[in-house]
Amino acid sequence: MTAAISRWLPVPLLILMLSLSSCSTVKSTLFPPGVKPDWDQVSLTTAAGSNRDFPVAVDIVLVMDEALARKISTMKAADWFAARAGLIKANPGDLDIESLELVPGATITLPGKRFSEKRVFLAVIVADYLTAGEHNVRVDTFKGKLRVELGATDFSVSASEK
Repeated sequence: MTAAISRWLPVPLLILMLSLSSCSTVKSTLFPPGVKPDWDQVSLTTAAGSNRDFPVAVDIVLVMDEALARKISTMKAADWFAARAGLIKANPGDLDIESLELVPGATITLPGKRFSEKRVFLAVIVADYLTAGEHNVRVDTFKGKLRVELGATDFSVSASEK
């Protein structure tokens, strides 16, 4: 009798799990939304003479709220830097920002673990150049080494597995 009960026990348990999975609270507990960045490192390099030989302010922005992520993903760099303080104040706990300033010819390497604490809906890198332009890049790769290369008037982001 005991073997028969244990053999059928997984079926009711499976039915219970499937019925509970339609509940958003249970879904978010079992399958939390967003992605946890798992970068080994994040390196930023500025080319000699970049930004007309002036330092470049760079923000690595992680957004933990889905609606806020949609809003920030459409912002140009100038809009981001103008609204940043207000966004931080209005959305406590929903933004994680690493702000850096790099002089031309500099390289900075950050440990990837610094970014791996929270689940994010958006990772974007924004640079404050003296020239007009979007100057923001959405990051869609969350593993390996992340490289940010700041050129004379714009920048690129790439990732590699090792």
